[in-house]
Amino acid sequence: MQDGQKHRSARPQRAKGRGVLFTVRRGSERCENDAGGVFHHPGRPDERGVALLLALLVLALLVALILEFDSDARREYREAAAFRDNFKAVVLSRAAVQAARAVLQQDLMRDKQTGQFYDGPTDLWAFPIEKYAIGDGLMTAKIVDERGKLNLNDLASADPNARKAKALRVKRLFHLLQINPDLVDAIADWVDPDEIPEPAGAESIYYQALRPPYRAANAPLQTLREMRLIKGMTPEIMDKLLQYVTVYPQEGESKVNVNTADSLVLQALDPGITESMAAEVMQARPFKRATDLDNIGSVKEVFAKLRLASVYDVKSDMFSAQMSLTVNETTKSGAVVLQRDEATGNSAVRYFRFL
Repeated sequence: MQDGQKHRSARPQRAKGRGVLFTVRRGSERCENDAGGVFHHPGRPDERGVALLLALLVLALLVALILEFDSDARREYREAAAFRDNFKAVVLSRAAVQAARAVLQQDLMRDKQTGQFYDGPTDLWAFPIEKYAIGDGLMTAKIVDERGKLNLNDLASADPNARKAKALRVKRLFHLLQINPDLVDAIADWVDPDEIPEPAGAESIYYQALRPPYRAANAPLQTLREMRLIKGMTPEIMDKLLQYVTVYPQEGESKVNVNTADSLVLQALDPGITESMAAEVMQARPFKRATDLDNIGSVKEVFAKLRLASVYDVKSDMFSAQMSLTVNETTKSGAVVLQRDEATGNSAVRYFRFL
């Protein structure tokens, strides 16, 4: 009985699969069909390999997604940090202006204590401020005396004789800087109130022919950047002029502070002042009174004449400050122009620009 059962177990059995008879031998992976074809069932080792590949693929996709998410998160964090630091720098820039005002006021209070009212290169405001901690940032600033420069708005002086004298001083400065002096006529036409052109100047009729057309301001220069609109002005010429000219105060009629004026500005004041004479003046600074220049024999006569014409002084009330503020990796730079009240020491902001 048992032998018969074994015999039946070993006997091939026929199974139907979609209309085709297959012969299956149990205990073996070998299969035959009626057509004599032979095929093999996939075994367990192959199934495990496929599963491993699928697992690795899923893992790779998860890693890619995590890396992408991490990259986006880091980028958004950097952008948020930059926005935060930029906002802080903008706010602190106004605090930096207050710091500059405080320095100028403290300098005037010191002058009142000593009874000596002059502004020179040894004054408190003249020393650069390096990496001064202000809030969460660091401030670097340099204050400059705007009275130590020639004021281009003086070219619109109401007095014809004074206007001519001031135009000659600016032309001498241009000559010393190797800039065409004829450009002074174009500047004068820009700031004067009329439409009558100077010999080498230009009024609105010239600018109307440009593309795009515009008119001459016929008003004081608001900033030095405005000079880009004037006939003949180029970025190179403006770069040469920045150290020697100003537009403050805008009403003009300003005296040059000989304590802070550059050698070229001193030479431009009068044709009788030579380079060596300007060097003597600079070496003898600071002057506490305008009459102190009488002690320099070589320039006594010429400066006495300039003093009578109210051309120079030894003190100032108009200052500019170039500042930069750094908060972490963000840096903001800007400029401010301050006019100091001689009575109280408080300074009014005449110009403020931060980038």
